[in-house]
Amino acid sequence: MILILYSPNFWCRLDYQNLSLRCAIASVVNNSELNNLPPIKLIPLNGEKLQALQRPLPGRPTTDIRHVKVLEFLRSNNLSVNSRKLYERELKRFLGWTQLHYNELRPRHLALYKEYLRDEVQTDTGKKLSKSSINAGISALKSFFKWMCYTYPDIIATNPTLGIKLEKIPLPPAQSLTPEQMEKVWAALELLGETKLRDKALVHILSHGLRAGEIVELNVGSYDGKLLFLPDTKTNEPRLVPLKKESRDSLEAYLRSRSEQGEELNSLTPLMVSYHASYKGERLSYHGIYFAVEKIGEMAGIEELHPHSFRHTYATDLLLLGVDPGHARKLTGHQSEKAFRRYTLRSEQEAAISAYYRAIGEEE
Repeated sequence: MILILYSPNFWCRLDYQNLSLRCAIASVVNNSELNNLPPIKLIPLNGEKLQALQRPLPGRPTTDIRHVKVLEFLRSNNLSVNSRKLYERELKRFLGWTQLHYNELRPRHLALYKEYLRDEVQTDTGKKLSKSSINAGISALKSFFKWMCYTYPDIIATNPTLGIKLEKIPLPPAQSLTPEQMEKVWAALELLGETKLRDKALVHILSHGLRAGEIVELNVGSYDGKLLFLPDTKTNEPRLVPLKKESRDSLEAYLRSRSEQGEELNSLTPLMVSYHASYKGERLSYHGIYFAVEKIGEMAGIEELHPHSFRHTYATDLLLLGVDPGHARKLTGHQSEKAFRRYTLRSEQEAAISAYYRAIGEEE
């Protein structure tokens, strides 16, 4: 709110919002309509009145600038649906834990927050958070504050999460499927009805190491007859995935059936579509892929079959076939050598066993 106070000798401009007062000789103001104003009367403001001016209006809650930056961070990053939900949940939890502004945070605050996650936060079932869940929360903060320091160095120049270490977790073994289990999967696919061609093509693509979220984004134009091109991946790096002939034939049979049913396919048409009554013909969603794979698992008698099972199997098989680990990582889109280590462990074990039998003359 701004008031201009005027008298024949001088004028003053009082800015209530910034609490500033500017005065000047009235001769610089040439406005005859202001000459009839009464003389200036200055009213001193005590502390209570000053606070009242600064207090937000009733019914108009103040905007927490911290939340604004979180939303900007989520929009500016190429996150999968699940990653976005996880980051949003963890950052919201952190902002609910502290009222400090970003430039007030220090490493000790983040250390206290990690203790809070470990000792006080519970799951919906009343259990303490697992080490993986704690790491998920800390990793979200690390990503956010790294972005803040880069994007807004004037707000926060030093990353308060740099000294915070993740919980040590033993590397879990790769949950790859056995050849016998894969045979059951292919047999179960033959028993499907309307979704048979789609789900066969889906499993073929999953069996080349693609993540469910990556398949959701694929269009017909992503396939050139031999390779799948993935422009947007979890690692923010484009990837080319070569398909073997059997998989190419399965995918082309599925696309051909859609054309024969009258669907007009172009480069932007979704590669995989839903057969659900409410979403028929629309892009197959992340949850739609999970539901399809779970159904196949039930029919094949494989408990807890999920899309990532095929990714684990693909990575393991590449190494067992003797593919260079660096090339295998490129094909699967693994950025972290440490994360890929779970797959090399099995291939190294198999190689050691084979070497032993060769050494004693019992090689098959």
